[in-house]
Amino acid sequence: MAKNKLGICEWSLPVDGPWTCKIAAELGFDGIQLNVGSYERGFSMSRPVVQNAYLEAAEESGIEFCSMAARVSDYYSMVSEPGSEEHEIVRSGIRAAIEACGAMKIPRLLIPNFVKSAITTERHFEIVADVLRWACDLAADAGVTIAAENTLSPSEFRRLLDAVDRSNIGLYFDFQNYFLHNDDHTPKLLEEMYDWVLETHVKDGRNKDLSGALLGEGDASFLESARVLNDRGYDGWIVTENYYDMQPLCGPDGDPMDLMRRDVKTLREVFA
Repeated sequence: MAKNKLGICEWSLPVDGPWTCKIAAELGFDGIQLNVGSYERGFSMSRPVVQNAYLEAAEESGIEFCSMAARVSDYYSMVSEPGSEEHEIVRSGIRAAIEACGAMKIPRLLIPNFVKSAITTERHFEIVADVLRWACDLAADAGVTIAAENTLSPSEFRRLLDAVDRSNIGLYFDFQNYFLHNDDHTPKLLEEMYDWVLETHVKDGRNKDLSGALLGEGDASFLESARVLNDRGYDGWIVTENYYDMQPLCGPDGDPMDLMRRDVKTLREVFA
């Protein structure tokens, strides 16, 4: 049995809702990373009826919830000025996610800074640091750790940690994003940033396609990055974020279930 627990992002599965627990367990995963939900639907994971449905399904399937994500920051701008509509929507989503994590005993909350919340200016950096500091304070009361996901360089991420200045924050490391967005050599970065890593996303791609290949079959240096984790004795969660029911990984006649089984097999072999 692998020393690492293997998870899958809820949004990587071809079904939604508590039923994902059954599917993930049948495929051989140990856990799922949930998403707090969309602003338009009121951040559904904040509702006790939804939380209870997931918790019951997880108990029946033997699945753990390794973490939750506040993906609202992909669709609304965290880096807009505080007080603006989009900024406050992101804060409301983060607050809802922290409360849901506390209620469901989920230990980590992923807060991503990509798409509409990418950090591209010094002012963006300042705003993100302020949001993360506020989130850490809320999360501390709920027993939750904040995992920041971005593509800042090691020195800039260190500067972010110093600016936030809280003990319950670390890095959510993604195996493809640094190469995809910055053309960085991921294994080298992982070695440099390892001490901050709380949890990892794994995905792969060809020709810089987002999630365009099964693990180890693309150009994102998956196997070399995995070797870094193994050499460093990493024993945390490995969470796949390949998009198994979407192109280019899954074509019109593709089978997401088969693709997921193949990646689970690879993960069990690589992290045995």
